[in-house]
Amino acid sequence: MPEHTPTPPRPGSLRSILDGFVALALTRSELFTLEAQEQKEQLLHNTLIGAAALIFLLIGLLAALLFVVLLTPPAWRVTMLGLLTLLFATLGFGALLLLLRRLRRQSAPFATTLAAVRQDWKTLSGRE
Repeated sequence: MPEHTPTPPRPGSLRSILDGFVALALTRSELFTLEAQEQKEQLLHNTLIGAAALIFLLIGLLAALLFVVLLTPPAWRVTMLGLLTLLFATLGFGALLLLLRRLRRQSAPFATTLAAVRQDWKTLSGRE
């Protein structure tokens, strides 16, 4: 018994148009999924950098206070406190600046998907 293979729809028929829309929607949803995953990874990375900046600042303050209190003679305590505070504050602010620079360089979320959908709309509406 021969197998029945479905015939492809005629170009311009309602079925071919619907097939095209479904294929387009599936492609765009895959693109959206990929961009969502990328946004998730960027958010995690930025959160880790921000947390590291805060940890550096806190450790810097604690280390500076402990070091000054325990090891320095009274005449040098203020100088040592200032130097250690400056060092760790610089590290923390440097990490925050890195985070801000990364955030400014990032493209808008789902920009590629939106651009592709806009292009599809132009093509389908005959404006291209």
